[in-house]
Amino acid sequence: MNYSVRNWIALGASVAVAIIAIALLTVFIGGSFWGNILIGETGSKVYPFSLQNLMHLLFFIGLGQLWVRWLCTYEETVFLSQSGFLPEEDGVLLESDADIETIRINVANAAVRAGAFLPDLINNSIIQYTKSHSISDTISVLNSNLDLNIHRLDLNYSIIRYLVWAIPTFGFMGTVIGIANALGRMDINKFMGATTEKVMIFKEITADLGFAFGTTIVALALSAILVFLWNVVQRGEENALNRSGKYVLTNLINRLHVTGKRNS
Repeated sequence: MNYSVRNWIALGASVAVAIIAIALLTVFIGGSFWGNILIGETGSKVYPFSLQNLMHLLFFIGLGQLWVRWLCTYEETVFLSQSGFLPEEDGVLLESDADIETIRINVANAAVRAGAFLPDLINNSIIQYTKSHSISDTISVLNSNLDLNIHRLDLNYSIIRYLVWAIPTFGFMGTVIGIANALGRMDINKFMGATTEKVMIFKEITADLGFAFGTTIVALALSAILVFLWNVVQRGEENALNRSGKYVLTNLINRLHVTGKRNS
């Protein structure tokens, strides 16, 4: 499946799951103490468009993007274990240009898979070797391709990095807004009225402070979960790239047998 198509599917699924999760939380804990902290006040005129629900939406979008990266990592692992592109038996050498060209053709047919590390590494290494018949040049091309793929891999997590930054930022904005509203209600003249009015003012101030600190709690919890999963998934994808590079080095470059003036 095309990578961009998969991203759009993940985005749509993430929004749908976020809406379902918010609806369930609204039904089961809406109006309670924890409900006000996690999803906001359900009695508000603008609900469900609360700051907490916005953070939940961003959180699920982040989970969707991580699912895409995990799926690519899983496919890369399966692709590596089932590829069979290169000889893996002990003592086998690649001496014939025809054998090497056959490997390149098989890899080129598989390289249409978007985002695959292994076909790209094998194909570029063989092209370089075919042109120069130099093992040292082929190793240099392999190393350059590994560096480029590491950079490409890192770019794939740019949206995750933004979401990990955005969620705590919105939480801090909620804290500032809540404290500002609470301070705005602390008018000494209002406390000179009847006891009932004082109680109402204290309730409003308490609600504002609860909103202020509640958004921070939600933001920190969601971002902590997202950062943990991000590190787990990215580590797995980097391991898949390293294994692909080691596979090419062990089963292609180390099996190249160069003789005569072609030897580097």
